[in-house]
Amino acid sequence: MGGAGILLFLLAWAGAGVAWSPPKGKCPPHCSCSKENTLCEGSPELPESFSTTLLSLSLVRMGVSRLKAGSFLKMPSLHLLLFTSNTFSVIEGDAFIGLSYLQYLFIEDNKIGSISKNALRGLRSLTHLSLANNHLEALPRFLFRGLETLTHVDLRGNPFQCDCRVLWLLQWMPTVNASVGTGACAGPPAVAQIQLNHLDPKKFKCRATGSQFTDKVGIERVILLPLSPSMCWSCKHERSHLVFAQLLKPVLGQEAIFIVVVVVIFVICMCVCLCMGVCIQVQLLLKAEMLDLLDLEL
Repeated sequence: MGGAGILLFLLAWAGAGVAWSPPKGKCPPHCSCSKENTLCEGSPELPESFSTTLLSLSLVRMGVSRLKAGSFLKMPSLHLLLFTSNTFSVIEGDAFIGLSYLQYLFIEDNKIGSISKNALRGLRSLTHLSLANNHLEALPRFLFRGLETLTHVDLRGNPFQCDCRVLWLLQWMPTVNASVGTGACAGPPAVAQIQLNHLDPKKFKCRATGSQFTDKVGIERVILLPLSPSMCWSCKHERSHLVFAQLLKPVLGQEAIFIVVVVVIFVICMCVCLCMGVCIQVQLLLKAEMLDLLDLEL
């Protein structure tokens, strides 16, 4: 949604603009308030003292550097929240917690380079989401988890690096009943300027290089890297371990899979060592027999 589109959307949302004077102290400095809509421009910090019945809030050119957890807990009735032309670059986890009625979230033309995977948690009514025209090179896996009501997602205008970090996004898009605008890849050079949604997930060659268990249910963080020809030898040996883990996944938890794989590798190593030991013993016995035969002949 461009600047003109945003203005038209806000005008339509505001309606006829019924004359209304906010209660004293309910309209913060740098803000223009009506009964259900507020526009704040040039505020050095995130305004807080709004009416609890506020439905629409637009924040333009704020001076904050990041959106922190619980930033909008005092505005539980919001249906629309818009950020444009701001300087903040980070959105922390649970930044929009408490906004269970929010339907429209537009975070456009800002400088966002980092967004937590839990930033959108709790937005169970969200239908329209825009992260267009920011500085995002990738999105964290599970960012859209729990957003079952989404119908429109706009990710255009970001310098996405279309390596293994976007593989989860390519796999997620066909599974949702939402229109997703992705824009073109900014890199790597081999795919630069190709529309992200034109990439084939099956052509990605990625592998897990490490994992850690972050909570009791065993959520696994997997770092995905592109495979190069020099990595082929290790891939052949690791592929069997990965397949084995995938077969066990429906039956065992992530931690159990990790333990089982370690035990299997240990047993294999022990078997190899045992076989080598047996071979050495056999060689020594044969050598002793040969010496005995030579002694008898003499």
